[in-house]
Amino acid sequence: MEHTGQGGAVRRRRRPAVSCITCRKRKIRCDRKAPCGNCLKSKGSSCSYRDPPLSPPKATTPRSATSLPNDCVDDENAELDVASCFSITTPPTPPSLVNTTNLGIAGTFHIHHESRQGQPNVGAFSIAHKTRYFGQSHWVNSITLVRDLFAILEPHFRNNSSPIVGCMLECKGLAKTLKSRVLPCWPYEPLFDVPPDHDDLLRNYISTSESIFRVMHIPSFTRDFHALCTSPTPPTNAAFIVQAKLVCAIGATNTDTVLRQEATQWVQDAQTWLSKPDFKHQLSLQHLQSHILLLLARKAVGVAEDMIWISVGSLLRTAMYMGLHRDGVIGTSPNTNLFTSEMRRRIWNTILELSVQSSLNSGGPPLISLQDFDTKPPSNLNDEDLHLDQAIPKADGVFTSTAISLALRKTLPVRLAIVKFLNDWSSPGDYPTALKLDSDFRAAYTLLAKFLSHVSHSSNAPLTNVNREAVVNHINLLLRRYLLALHLPFFLPSLSRPEFAFSRVVVVDTAHRIWRGVFSTSDIGASNVAKSSACFRTVSMQVIIVLSTHLRAQAADPISGGLVREDLVAILEEAKQWTWRCIEGRETNVKGYLFACFVKANVDAMREGLTEPEVVKMSLEAAEEAIRKAREVLKERLRSLTNMEPSCGPATVLGNQGETVDICDGNNEWEQPQQTFDFFGGSDDLQGGTGMMLADGDNWFLDFGNGLLV
Repeated sequence: MEHTGQGGAVRRRRRPAVSCITCRKRKIRCDRKAPCGNCLKSKGSSCSYRDPPLSPPKATTPRSATSLPNDCVDDENAELDVASCFSITTPPTPPSLVNTTNLGIAGTFHIHHESRQGQPNVGAFSIAHKTRYFGQSHWVNSITLVRDLFAILEPHFRNNSSPIVGCMLECKGLAKTLKSRVLPCWPYEPLFDVPPDHDDLLRNYISTSESIFRVMHIPSFTRDFHALCTSPTPPTNAAFIVQAKLVCAIGATNTDTVLRQEATQWVQDAQTWLSKPDFKHQLSLQHLQSHILLLLARKAVGVAEDMIWISVGSLLRTAMYMGLHRDGVIGTSPNTNLFTSEMRRRIWNTILELSVQSSLNSGGPPLISLQDFDTKPPSNLNDEDLHLDQAIPKADGVFTSTAISLALRKTLPVRLAIVKFLNDWSSPGDYPTALKLDSDFRAAYTLLAKFLSHVSHSSNAPLTNVNREAVVNHINLLLRRYLLALHLPFFLPSLSRPEFAFSRVVVVDTAHRIWRGVFSTSDIGASNVAKSSACFRTVSMQVIIVLSTHLRAQAADPISGGLVREDLVAILEEAKQWTWRCIEGRETNVKGYLFACFVKANVDAMREGLTEPEVVKMSLEAAEEAIRKAREVLKERLRSLTNMEPSCGPATVLGNQGETVDICDGNNEWEQPQQTFDFFGGSDDLQGGTGMMLADGDNWFLDFGNGLLV
């Protein structure tokens, strides 16, 4: 584009210089490298750029010279420069080092290391496996810490010198049979068989989930829920039936009653109903509430919880389409009553929370920034106050039914920054930025911790219906996961490079606090972990990997003389007991228990100073004993169900390669068609998430991570 200045002189818009200063003076073509080829040939020349060098130009398709403005063509190189035409600054793609690793029993992993702003490669930036891409905050990136352990197992699996492969195949078939007999069929009719303990389920939901993630107006929902459960006539409000089922499903994860099958059915029923092609009716607050409850229930019950990040994207855009991200527009205008305005703000606040948390869990970018909305946080009001248009919000620190979610909201900016730092491909990924985020996070966490301390000891009336210990534990787990994810990329180099020693201390200390706070042998820890899913299982996997790596490094350090922290060794022993309790509590994925036993034996052998062959032998023996023990539990459970008809489908399953494995009679004759056992081969059904660890499609290790609980 040309502009005419004073006196009619034609001037051209200044474009950024893409050649180095020396090449511009010599008027020769520059390859834009640092240093460029011309300056390398002229050894006496120094190569420098007035502007940062751009990425090497890509081949372009010839175009007509008259079809583009003159300013889009570089005088020196006569190449298309679209960015300068529209004043767009496109950050250069950082060079990527891809390390392809075939772990044999685990499959092929493509580990990406990004070189960012001259920073050294310190850890995996992302991992690609089959059809999945896991960003830096996804727990599976910690697999790089235990690659040597898989190297120990691989030769024995390939040579069939260990019975682990056969036992694992047998356990996998047993698990599929058990699931086929207890999981409900899909789809369902929109009916609601009122559970006998419905009051307890509602109370559990209100005292835990609703205290943190504000979704419903509790007084009105409680009234309608009791009317639904006590009505002598069949209810007709399908939308409210769906919400009641989801509330019961979430509440079931915090009760001693085993309701996994019922909770799974309620979640799938809601998923079916919300999937109907009635698009205009989806643009309502009630639909948003149902969608949020569905995501919370999927996370709690373990129904494809690893895919929540995808569903949150649809939820976020629906809310933005309805204008919830803007204050002063639809639903928040001066003529809107207080109830509608505050409910919109509460729902938007919860959607933001789900967006950030799902981004951390999945390793995907949050796809939302603080500049994308101007909706204010909800007011600090009790639910009973929303019917009063002149209600005055309480001051900060005054306890209301919304106070906990507001306190958590104050930490959202730094948590969002951490997730962007970890998962955005254009993030610098440098250690100074990580330390700055650590400092900001600790400042925000300190304020939240003071508030939670008041929650634990306050006698304020609005908190009488809150399960304070469960809420505080849940928030502490949620927040500490960000700190763990922030420093985990620097954990492996910290074992040998002192400049990252702070990250090693933070990772080990955070893992220790997470386990003691949530995964202890207390009733609350056992209930939340053994009967729910998602982050509990994921973090438990990270804790076991991190602490075992730290202990093995300590045992191998000649300076320490083989001395290790006994409290961390005790956690590995507790992990064995806890994963075993999960199997006894109707869990079907045995890989978590197998891995915990294998790692514990490996650490113990190294502490005793055994030779490498002795360490391998001791580790394998522990794994073999664990898998045999778990197999017997699954067999006994199947025998107890022999008189029950499977609730869905035939009593046969397909092996990894499609071969049919007969499992109807529960005998010991098992077909093993594979020559090589794929440890990551897993179920790809909707209920994979109910496995012993994370259920990520076809991966046993991902299944294992979700299934450790998941």
